[in-house]
Amino acid sequence: MSDTPYLHRHSQDPNLWIYHGHYYNGMPLIPQVAPFIYNYLQRIDETIQGALKDHASVMAVRVDLRLPAQFDWENDPNWRPLFSRFIASLNAKIKALEARKKRERTRFHATKVHYVWTREFRQDEKKPHYHCALLFNKQTFPGLGEFNPAAQSLYGMISSAWASALGMDKHLADGLVSIPKDPTRRIERGERYDDLFRRLSYFAKLSSKLFGKASHNFGSSQTDRLPIAPPPLSALHMEQAAHEDYEHSPEDAFGCGEILW
Repeated sequence: MSDTPYLHRHSQDPNLWIYHGHYYNGMPLIPQVAPFIYNYLQRIDETIQGALKDHASVMAVRVDLRLPAQFDWENDPNWRPLFSRFIASLNAKIKALEARKKRERTRFHATKVHYVWTREFRQDEKKPHYHCALLFNKQTFPGLGEFNPAAQSLYGMISSAWASALGMDKHLADGLVSIPKDPTRRIERGERYDDLFRRLSYFAKLSSKLFGKASHNFGSSQTDRLPIAPPPLSALHMEQAAHEDYEHSPEDAFGCGEILW
């Protein structure tokens, strides 16, 4: 892959490609937060496709995860596997729920947990925060359920799993789990998922990430992955037209008023 006006290597990490387009594979991005890291856009797409490969109907939920004030992320060696511990705990809680349903002879639809996360910094914060999207079988979890950290709802399991990852009591960690407005999206296999992808493109933005340290800014569940490929020439032409339309439009051409979905 070679540099183009829309795509060039990151100066601090040559494995990453900075992308200045407004579309990815024909799906609109959030133009206000451009440029994007092309590798991350591809991983988001692959994760959604992986979830739809496993489940005919998928429920995606957006969650923001924060660290407690006393958490020394720069010096504490436990912070690096933090998100891995969160996912492991969440999977264990779902398995426990499945076992309980079987004991009760209640039908339970199995689900895999597909996920995408990004770690970001604000200028006024001394420690990072996480944005993540969790994708489930919609038949297992049609929504978040009761917003109570002690509940057996999906929200309760997410909140409790983050507490477990932090080594905290789940009631103390509840304020560290934030659910944005309008947090869920439901998609079906065979249908387009432009809206979900546009919203998750926020995760791939270049800004607010810390580069140059031995840590990751982005991660996803294991799915079939392809080599990073540049957008085709036809897509670049579409980018140019979209860019010109957006520059001359006083309105948000993509309806991205709530870009922090």
